[in-house]
Order: sequence, then structure tokens, then C-alpha cells
Amino acid sequence: MAIVITLLKRRDRLGRDGSSERTFSRLFIAGIAGLSLTAACRALPQAPTQPGGDPAFAPPAAVELPGLQDDPPAPYVMLPGDVVRLRIASVEPLELPDLVVDPSGRLHVPLAGDVVVGGLRLGEAEARIEEALHPRDRFAAVILSVTSPAGQRATVLGAVARPGVYELRPNARVSEGMALAGGPRTFDAEGESHELADLDGARVVRGGAALPISVRRALEGDPRHDIRLRAGDLLCVPPARGRRVVVLGEVRSPKVLPFRRGLRLTEALALSGGTTKDADGADVRVIRGPLSAPKVYRANLDALVAGEGGDVELAPGDIVFVTEHWFATATGVVNRLAPVLAAAAVTTALMGR
Repeated sequence: MAIVITLLKRRDRLGRDGSSERTFSRLFIAGIAGLSLTAACRALPQAPTQPGGDPAFAPPAAVELPGLQDDPPAPYVMLPGDVVRLRIASVEPLELPDLVVDPSGRLHVPLAGDVVVGGLRLGEAEARIEEALHPRDRFAAVILSVTSPAGQRATVLGAVARPGVYELRPNARVSEGMALAGGPRTFDAEGESHELADLDGARVVRGGAALPISVRRALEGDPRHDIRLRAGDLLCVPPARGRRVVVLGEVRSPKVLPFRRGLRLTEALALSGGTTKDADGADVRVIRGPLSAPKVYRANLDALVAGEGGDVELAPGDIVFVTEHWFATATGVVNRLAPVLAAAAVTTALMGR
């Protein structure tokens, strides 16, 4: 770790011209190789089946959201953008088919002027308009009906297929809001679809506060979490930033895969086209932990296929490296990985500046 810090400080002194960057890269690769070679002198531990059993990986604390036990439907109130039909029953009846509640919540009514109806139920709005009309027509009776509830909208943002503002039907739920936005954004690999959204971090924000519901569980149909959306709600789905698994080495199609819970070694290899004929199935490396001091594990794919081992559950940021038969010494593998780790470490360091 001290070597890595020293090299990063050395980079700042070298400056940013091309020759200095190349010098730094060579020094950094050499430093990483030195660290890796030291680790290679020791026997590589077997990769743990679960990331939670790995001291090099500290999973984030799980947040259990209780959901809402009581989710009554909200009464319909008039909001800016709603379009209504206004009928005035009197000696001289009047019908106005397309009145729009303006951004300040007012409705322009002939003979009564601008009447505030925003936030009122229909019956309350009718009474308010009648009160405004009575100085000119004390027999006027008002009938309101909604022709377009365009003000009843919720916003869906983030890692969804179609972010935007959507009109809500009565009793629309979180799952319907996600469906209107096209669902979580996905990535297709080898005929399978993988989420690019962090559903565990998604939240419904109402009145400036996040509700204690899980969007993932809402999509699974849990009624305590698939609650009714209300006008003005914000459904925010963050992207799965930094949640990747890199598959390199003797595979047919090396890939950077979106991480998801439960992703296992065999699945990651399958999504990368499987191993090549030169692969050493008994020596698959899993590199885990900070790139400044990665920990290298060994997994035995051949034993797993023979039913003699457990499939390794991968963690965010893991690098899977499939070795070659003739190249499967610990020193050789780590030497070959050094440039890969160094490039990733340099990128991370530069992004953090």
C-alpha cells in the first residue's frame, strides 16, 4: 500500500506531459507487480462461496424497509393542469367544456373572475365557484366534471428506459409507474437481459421525504411496498454505478458485466462465451478488494462441474481471470494481471482527483 501511495505522489511531481505519464505508468505497473509477486509467493486461498465470508470484502449494511401497512387511497383534489367542464345551472344556463386550472391553482370563471380551486375536492371547488358567482347570480348552481386529470402526475427519473412525467390513473401503484417508464434500464448480453439500475437504492419521495418502501419488492408484488402513487410523487431509480464484474483471460468474449445480487462465477463465465480450449479450469482467479492491494483467490471450475465444489458468488468490482494451462503458475498469472490492475488503479486515481 505504501508503494502505491508513493507512486501516486510521484505522479503529481512528474507533471502531466506524455513522457511523464508513460514513466508513471511503467513505475506503477512495476510497483503493482512487486506487490503481486510478494503475494504470489504464498499459496492462494480458495475463493469463498459467499462474499460475506470474505475478509477482503465488506458488504454494505442491509437496509430493511418495512413498507406501509396502511395505504388508503388519496381523495381526488384539483391540481394545476387539470382540465374541467363547468356547467352553470341558472336562468341563463352556461356550459364551458375546457377550462384549465392554471399554475397558481386558479380557474377563470366568467362573471366570477379567477377562483382558487387548487387543492380542493370537486364538491369544495363547486361551492367556492358558486360563492364567487352569487353576488351577480344568486340562483347559480355549479357542476364540475374532470375531462382530463393532466395535473395528476408523478415523475420517474434515473436508470429507467423512459424517464419522464406520467399521468396517473386512479389507484396507480409503484409497479405501474415503473411500467409507464419502461422498467429498469437493462443491458443485453448473450441473449439475456441484465439490470443497469440499482433497484435496492430506488426510492419514492413524497413531500420531500423518502417513503420506507422497497421498489424491488414492489415489482415482486409485495402489497406493503407496491403502494399507491400520488400526484407529485417522485420515483427515483439510481444507476448501478461502479457495480461491475470484469471477466478476462481465456474466455471467448471478455466482458464487463453489470453486477447484480446472486451473480455467480459460472454465470459470469457463461455470459462471456465460456472458456477456451486453452483454459485451465482448475485455476480460475478471482481478484477482489481495492486495486491498490487486491486479494487473489483461486476457484476450481473443473471440480465445480464434477459436483465437488460450490459455485462462487461474486461481489461488486470482482475481476475474474481464467488462466491458460501452460501459464498457470501463481507468479505468471499475477505478472500478467499487473498491467490490468495498474490501468484500473490509474483510472480510479485520476477520476478521484
